Amino acid sequence: METEKILQSFSVYPLNIENITTHLWKVKDGNRAYALKESKLSPHAITNWENIYKLADYHKLSAVMPVYMTRNGQLYQEHLGKFYYLSPWMEKDQNRGTPPLITDFYKNIGNIHAKTKQSRNIDKEAFIQEFSAYKQACETLFKELNRTVSRFEQMHYMSPFELMVLTQYRDLEIVFQVMVKRLNQLVYVADEEDLIWNTSICHGQLSKDHLVYSNNGTQILNWEQAHYENATMDLVRFFREESLEYDSPSSDYIEQFKGYIKENELTEKELQLMTIYLLHPFSYYRVVQEYVKNPKANSMLVATSQLQRAYRQLIFGLNWSDYVEKEHESLVLEDLDS
Repeated sequence: METEKILQSFSVYPLNIENITTHLWKVKDGNRAYALKESKLSPHAITNWENIYKLADYHKLSAVMPVYMTRNGQLYQEHLGKFYYLSPWMEKDQNRGTPPLITDFYKNIGNIHAKTKQSRNIDKEAFIQEFSAYKQACETLFKELNRTVSRFEQMHYMSPFELMVLTQYRDLEIVFQVMVKRLNQLVYVADEEDLIWNTSICHGQLSKDHLVYSNNGTQILNWEQAHYENATMDLVRFFREESLEYDSPSSDYIEQFKGYIKENELTEKELQLMTIYLLHPFSYYRVVQEYVKNPKANSMLVATSQLQRAYRQLIFGLNWSDYVEKEHESLVLEDLDS
């Protein structure tokens, strides 16, 4: 079998191989269990992936799930143009949303971001111009959404989707109001001082599906899309993914965030930036526009489910904004109106 040939390059001789997905196998050799992964890495990307593991080793980042070396000392095995890597098999903990595990996750991802942090000056004017343009785009989007809501209100008989949009619209108005104030605040603070931009190793697709827990703490799987970026982008991706679900422990993610700050303290600008992205309205707007263009493209159940998931993301963003204002800000939003 091709899989067995690949495993032999890691000096692993399997007794049992179980297909978990089309690209993942659980392997047992009588002593240990392994995860063999067929990656999506290209020949160009494999070098960056290797460098991530070299940096993890240099900084002793225990939360980065290790991979085994081949007999030739490589971190992967190439076979028929595909790149395969082998790591320990870890069963996922179904209680991973509990406060102690959230705290441990924050400690470990914060440690990764802090130990790999690099800082540089960036062009202040370009930064301000970019977010001023983003503000204008948001204002245009809200005007279009407002027109759509007005159309729904004129209907004698509204569908469940249309009725849900009207019910949620008050909160959408708050989202846009807070976002505009946050953008004003970000530009104001950025214009007052030199603009330092921090980048860290970011996972690139951080989600609960890539977290496993052991006696050694949280470990994070699948670093195929890892790259240097501002650490807040890792957190934004994680929160937006997590807040989609109705049973997500959203309040715990906010309340326990002090555990992350202890490891990697974020600047006020970074917290503002993070809040702006968590209030990003385009996912919600896209769902509404797709319905307007073709109301029958999806079943009503699917359409309303998509809308509700996008709405949950924005509600999380509002709750996050309240948390940041209360716990971390020196400049309150109202100061900008005076």
